[in-house]
Amino acid sequence: MQGDSRRQVDTPGVRAALEANRAQLEVMRSRLLGKAQTPLPRKLAQDYHPKYADAIRATPPHLTSPDGDIPPVGDLFTPDPSAPELARGTAPPAPAPPTWTKQRPFLTGYYLMEAAAAQQDAAPAQLDIFPAEIQESLLVDGLLSAFMGLSGEYVSATMEHGAGGPSLRYRITTHSQVEPALAEMAGRMLPICEAAAVVQRFAETRDDARWGLVAQALTGALRALIQDWHVMVAQLEHQMHTGKLTLQALWYYVQPPLEALRLVAGLCAEASARGLRGAPLLDLLHDRAARSFGDARAHALLTRLLRAAAAPYFAMLARWVGEGELADPCGEFLVQEDASVRPGALTHEGQSAFWHDRWRLRLAEVGPDRASPGGAAGAAQPPRAPAIDVPVFLAGVQAAILDAGKYLNVLKSCGQDLPADVLELGVPLEWDEGGRYLRALERARAVAAGATMRMLRGDRALASGLGVLGRYFLTAQGDLFGHLMDSAGAEFGRMVAAVPLLQLQALLSAAVRGSSAAADPAAAQLRAAFDTRSVLNMLVSITQTAAATAGVGQPGSPLRRGLKPVTPAPMSASERQTVGRQKNARESFMLSYAVPWPLSVVAPEACMAQYQMIFRHMFELKWVERELNRVWQLHLQTRGLASVHSRTGRSLATGRGPAPSLGRTRAASAVALSRSCAVCQLVTHFFRQYLLYITFEVLEPLWLAFQHRVQTLDSLDEVLEQHHAFLRRVMKGCLLSRKVVLLRSLLALKDLALQFVKVSDRVLGALAEAGENEVEAAYGGPCVDRGRRSSTAGEGPVWGERAVRAARRRSTLDAALSQPVFLSTVNTLYARCVERVGEFRAHLADAHRAAASERSDTREDLESLLNLQQRLDYNAFFPEPRPKAPPPPRG
Repeated sequence: MQGDSRRQVDTPGVRAALEANRAQLEVMRSRLLGKAQTPLPRKLAQDYHPKYADAIRATPPHLTSPDGDIPPVGDLFTPDPSAPELARGTAPPAPAPPTWTKQRPFLTGYYLMEAAAAQQDAAPAQLDIFPAEIQESLLVDGLLSAFMGLSGEYVSATMEHGAGGPSLRYRITTHSQVEPALAEMAGRMLPICEAAAVVQRFAETRDDARWGLVAQALTGALRALIQDWHVMVAQLEHQMHTGKLTLQALWYYVQPPLEALRLVAGLCAEASARGLRGAPLLDLLHDRAARSFGDARAHALLTRLLRAAAAPYFAMLARWVGEGELADPCGEFLVQEDASVRPGALTHEGQSAFWHDRWRLRLAEVGPDRASPGGAAGAAQPPRAPAIDVPVFLAGVQAAILDAGKYLNVLKSCGQDLPADVLELGVPLEWDEGGRYLRALERARAVAAGATMRMLRGDRALASGLGVLGRYFLTAQGDLFGHLMDSAGAEFGRMVAAVPLLQLQALLSAAVRGSSAAADPAAAQLRAAFDTRSVLNMLVSITQTAAATAGVGQPGSPLRRGLKPVTPAPMSASERQTVGRQKNARESFMLSYAVPWPLSVVAPEACMAQYQMIFRHMFELKWVERELNRVWQLHLQTRGLASVHSRTGRSLATGRGPAPSLGRTRAASAVALSRSCAVCQLVTHFFRQYLLYITFEVLEPLWLAFQHRVQTLDSLDEVLEQHHAFLRRVMKGCLLSRKVVLLRSLLALKDLALQFVKVSDRVLGALAEAGENEVEAAYGGPCVDRGRRSSTAGEGPVWGERAVRAARRRSTLDAALSQPVFLSTVNTLYARCVERVGEFRAHLADAHRAAASERSDTREDLESLLNLQQRLDYNAFFPEPRPKAPPPPRG
């Protein structure tokens, strides 16, 4: 019989069948791992003898070392593993599956865990009652069943509970009497059973829609891998049924799949333990693929899994950069949308939010070290900005991805057609090792940005739209504010609670119609508002907001949400009772303007808040200049008295000629008036030079340079960046954002100038009602001689009446000017002005030295500061302040 069986085996038909079966196994192994085919052993049915035990124990150490154990899997082998919660505002991506899909153990793979739990109390099976050949056959059959995810009688699954969660382990349930060589050979194949179980369980649990499309795509690739493995096990089972499969041959066949399944199982275990989904899961796959460059076969396997998992992510990416549509049902794409920000009925705040806040980069759900799990966990890490939930291979183009979709949405909101060549036709957007998708994304951003800029420069008139801000907020349209100051002077002098906002708006509209801005349609959109903050408080608000948002960002993030411009709004009752009775309308007046869409993208709320601060500063300076000019005109009407005082002083000093006979009252009036003229000349010179510096050395050149750059930039982000840079330089040039002590000195000088205006109005107010000839007649000016000459021509009665009225005002004015309080007040103001100017010049010099040492300013900015220093004290205009006396020595 033995010879007959040998003759049957040696027949050509059986030999051909065995060769074909062997070739099929080789194909399946190559399909599973992508390996080159290796020759199979010719003697598959060779009997195993214990004498080969030593040789089998000499297996390469990388296959049996403890380092190859599967890491903790978290709650993967629990009855109901936890699933991530959907992001707030995200609708369920798919209907919930019926309950029976989770209740049937053979559909969920829970049957293996039930068998493992029941196996812990079961009595071990006995193999020592069988001969070695039968023991080997039973072990092969048990291993093949375990390869398929089953728990058998001789190779069974058990549950182990550790710190990393429950894990599934396989063991050989036999007594120690089993052949040691067989037990050791079979034990070496148990890790592949555990690895296959981990991969199978991961694929079953990650099929839930809550894990996202990336996890589902990875699950599909893992199922294909498991299917290839099951087909190979079926081929091995066929070999076993023909009696040609021994443990040695089985070990030969499963060595390459063992490496692959252990690699994939480790990947699944880490993803399960960390609960990864979306971008973090892609990061893990990318990190493992990058680390496997030294192993071509492992790298090919991980690359195939990465490409399959990234396919739905790149489909969402192509939809976003190609059409501006955000198709993210599971909330895992790197761009997220705030559905509360709608494009309809846009206010100025809503327009800014539509660009800056509606689409933002998604923040990571886990720590920023998700892409490098092998890093030192205990090392002290410095504070970091919130991590962005973006795959590591897209981190370099995350801004381009965000901007490309935003540009397309701007075009759609303006009714424009989208460019057809954002993505190349016929070239799918997918992950590849060469990085072709990076060049495609940069190109998509450039095409979308170019289409948007062409629309803005053409139909939307970007340059003229920004010119509105320069004309009105930088006070280039000067006659408008001159008309407003003249018409609203009475309202500006009252408390802000007593001035209706509608009345101030009516005066502003009348000033617009009476100025050269009447033909500008944008001027009709100017609105009056109240802002009771001072310039210093506004600067503190801008500085605090910039410091609070420093380092947060990236394009699209809400960097300056706390910095908002002032809009027309009535004051509340509490504000009227508190600040409304402390500030006057001029100090609280603010200009407001709603930038039309889509120009509001390049003039967001943060820019408008800075424009309003610059406008408040310029409006205050122009008001001070106007008041000083008015007071100077009053002083010019008293030049007769001033000339008398000067002649008296020269006569007494030189001793030549008789001194004019003046009463004590008129002499004191002449001295006080001369001192008042000196104060007026000093502060007028200071503010006139400062305004000339701001106008011709800061605003005008910077604005022209900004307008030129706007015409040459290629994207909205570049325009916005240049706009912010322009405003930063303007605020520095106006000395608003340099040292605080410098701004305080400037504001203190402004307060001194207005205080001097009040004192002059209180004393010289009578001159406003008198004509120039009447005042000169009262003080013996040139008009007196003209009057006397004209009296001979028949004009004596007219001149006489004028002289009588002038005499009355002269007595009133002499009494006011001769009061010691007025002279002491003027002297105090003069001394304080000289002191404040000296402080301002010293702080200005310090600011120039600091800017030069820090190299934070351009050469033009530094030269402008030097020019301002020379302007203010050209030819030693300001007297040097007297040094303070040293304190007396202590006795």
